[in-house]
Amino acid sequence: MGDQRGMIERETAFSTLQRLLEGSRGGKGQLAVVQGPLGSGKSELMRGFLETVEDSPTLVLSASASRWESTLPFGVLSQLFQNSRIPHSVRTDLNQMFIGLTEREQSLDPESADLFPVDMFADLHKTLLVLTDLAERNPLVIGIDNLHYIDGPSLRWLAYVLPRLRFACALVVLTDDAARGPADSFLRSELLQQPNAQRIPVGPLTPEGVARLVARDLGDGAASRRGHEFAEVSGGNLLVLRHLIRDARTGDEKDGQAYGAALRSCLNHCDPVVLTVVRALAVLGTRGSTAELARLADVEEWEVNRALRSLNEARLLDGTAFRHPTAAVAVLDTMSVAERSDLHERAAVLLHSVGAPTIAIAEQLSNADRAVQPWAVDVLLAAASESLTANRIQIAAGYLRLAERAAADAPTGAPIRVRLSRIGWQVDPGSASRSLPAVIADASAGHLAPCDVLELIWELSWYGEVGAVADVLDGLRGRGQGPHGVGAEDAQGVLSWLACLYPSYGSVRRPVATAPGETSGACRMAPWLTAGSLAGGFLRGRSDDVAAQAEQALENLILENDSLWSGEVALLALLVLVYTDRLDSAAGHCDRLLAEAGVRHAPAWQAAFTAVRAEIALRQGNLKTAAREAQAALDIVPAQGWGVALGLPLGCLILAHVRMGRLDVAAKFVAQAIPCTMLQSRYGLHYLYARGHYRLASGHAQSALADFLACGELMDCWEIYGTGPVPWRTSAAEAWIKLGNQDQAKHLVRDQLSRLPPGSARVRGRSLRLLAAASSTPQRPQLLEEAVDLLHDCGDKFELALALIDLSHASQKAGDLRGARRLARRAWHAAKAIGAEALCARVAPEYREKYPVSARKKSPKALSALSKQERRVAELASEGYTNQEIADQLFITKSTVEQHLTRVFRKLNVQRRQELSQSA
Repeated sequence: MGDQRGMIERETAFSTLQRLLEGSRGGKGQLAVVQGPLGSGKSELMRGFLETVEDSPTLVLSASASRWESTLPFGVLSQLFQNSRIPHSVRTDLNQMFIGLTEREQSLDPESADLFPVDMFADLHKTLLVLTDLAERNPLVIGIDNLHYIDGPSLRWLAYVLPRLRFACALVVLTDDAARGPADSFLRSELLQQPNAQRIPVGPLTPEGVARLVARDLGDGAASRRGHEFAEVSGGNLLVLRHLIRDARTGDEKDGQAYGAALRSCLNHCDPVVLTVVRALAVLGTRGSTAELARLADVEEWEVNRALRSLNEARLLDGTAFRHPTAAVAVLDTMSVAERSDLHERAAVLLHSVGAPTIAIAEQLSNADRAVQPWAVDVLLAAASESLTANRIQIAAGYLRLAERAAADAPTGAPIRVRLSRIGWQVDPGSASRSLPAVIADASAGHLAPCDVLELIWELSWYGEVGAVADVLDGLRGRGQGPHGVGAEDAQGVLSWLACLYPSYGSVRRPVATAPGETSGACRMAPWLTAGSLAGGFLRGRSDDVAAQAEQALENLILENDSLWSGEVALLALLVLVYTDRLDSAAGHCDRLLAEAGVRHAPAWQAAFTAVRAEIALRQGNLKTAAREAQAALDIVPAQGWGVALGLPLGCLILAHVRMGRLDVAAKFVAQAIPCTMLQSRYGLHYLYARGHYRLASGHAQSALADFLACGELMDCWEIYGTGPVPWRTSAAEAWIKLGNQDQAKHLVRDQLSRLPPGSARVRGRSLRLLAAASSTPQRPQLLEEAVDLLHDCGDKFELALALIDLSHASQKAGDLRGARRLARRAWHAAKAIGAEALCARVAPEYREKYPVSARKKSPKALSALSKQERRVAELASEGYTNQEIADQLFITKSTVEQHLTRVFRKLNVQRRQELSQSA
């Protein structure tokens, strides 16, 4: 009956029924039993056959049994005699008789209901006489669908009638599932053993049969594409396949809805034991043994085996595995919420009793959404730790939330709440802040370990809760040394870090730089010591030393899902490299950390590192990239989740748009609400600096100067060696130049130059450009040429374009018009490449229009003489690039550039580089 039934066998089954019908016309009654598993199409086969004979002289009497009516006495029997071709008076008499039979059946003693009382046989014999009379007038076909659900009295009637129709012109067609049956299985078995019975087995379609059906309903092209997929998912089950084809035809195939509907339809026709077993299987999955399934379903093990056999024959299972990922959900959707919760809780108890893995038990508790067992909290906490190790942060957070709800008292729930808070921050910083008041109360009550308190301090600092930080830290230090206190080194490390984040806090606490080492109590070699050491080095050390320290910290760093300080070490070390102009190194580390944060599914750290990536691009002059990355950071975590760190991406976004000349866009970000404590933090410097440049570009030099000086006031609290996070002095000098105070501008620039450590090419180049702007005309070219060289070497494309523009203007005033034009073209191309439209507009129009790109072309014949590489060299040379700069861009040697130019000069018949602008 089983595995290799195809479409041809269904056609053969149909022919068999027609042959049996012809045989019955000679007065030899026939019995056909169509057997097959759930969804095999046996009911469809019988209905199709009955429809073909219904309009002929043959009289068709049909009935369908169902699980929901299996307890209704004579339900199937009463259906048989509803055909309108039966005389009305006969139908009326029979209906009255069935009502009486039903009442008498319901009054019988259940223990004696296996046999009909003698007084009922007379009535039942009347039905036989009706049938034989009908069969004498016309060939008779009786069809009963789902014999396995037939009510007991109708089954007993059928067992009485069938042997007596063997010599009538009658064909009886029954559909039956051999794997299932009513309680009265003995009678059903006897009935199916009639001498004239012929079994017609039907089963799942073969892959070839599936392909033929798909081709018939969807077309040959769909059969080649979907045939194998549909065969795998359906297993050849006709009911499932019909659903899949229907949704494929309508284009509605999302989320496995068609499969789920088909599966639920099949399960609706299962007996209760099979349904109970399949629900238990949906909860336990393939990990459950037959014995465990039996315990969870509360049935005998042999019943589990019978149910699994039935489901496998129907191809709804493959062993103990479902055929579709949505199958388990579809099965459980047939239950109420309360029923599902009870089943999951019982599964958790069962798995705990057999020593199942912690994660498996916790998953059941989570699905039950309750944890009332005495061991439940410990299991959930252990499962949360395992999930964090596997980078399943959101799942771990779910386990912790359930454990926190189940905690017996405040001391038990406190460590869970603080852990949940820091994990929640990594997933959704905007929502995590709502949990802080309860965690602060736990810290005040002394329910938190020192490590947890220090994690809380970091989170409070992120949100700008400086007062709460001071209170929590003072309370922690008051607990003293020992396993339940915090050591002086721990406190000093956190204070050093705090001073680097909030300069005003540092001016009160006066932290000093510390080095990582042994710490007291339970927290040793903690990441906050590394953060404190980095912060102290940044505040007091030399740029080379702190940059080397940052490099070492990043090389040894591994992000931890259960610690916010590990991410802070990464963020601070990256920013130290950015502040000390180690941009290439910072970019490499940033890309690695971004990938690691992605693997760990920690969107908050992804957003933070993306913001650093934007800042790197901004300082390299890649304005479009900077704007795109900064916006991406704010898309990952909305503004309300950034706390005081909002200044980093928001400042970058504002400044990038200002430098691209998009002041209207920048204005929208300037108008955005910000945390009030942000301007008291290091991140606030990024915002103030960007807003100052927006105001400067908008023509409000006085307001811009106020922002730059506010940066200076904050940074004075730090006494940082070097430029610090932002070169505010050069920007303030630029504002003074706009206000006409050249002397004050020169004073600030020289002050900046005196503070620069070796290697600060970017800020030094910018300083020289502004010093030239504030100096007399004869001094400008030399200062600007040095600035151009420095900015080209450091790779700051935006500042390079500015310096080239200023040098072009200085060359023009010095009378070198040709050099001015060459520099202007180079500046225009540099600005255009980075999207700085405002700078493009600053290039003198006559320089851009004198040699537009279309006018530079020589005759096609002349240009065709150049090779591809020669043309690229000629174009760069015409734009004013030096031989070394061309070599760097094209990744060739300077000697190769010179050889290419020699050939270009000869082919284009020019003598000097300046003539290339009219040729290349």
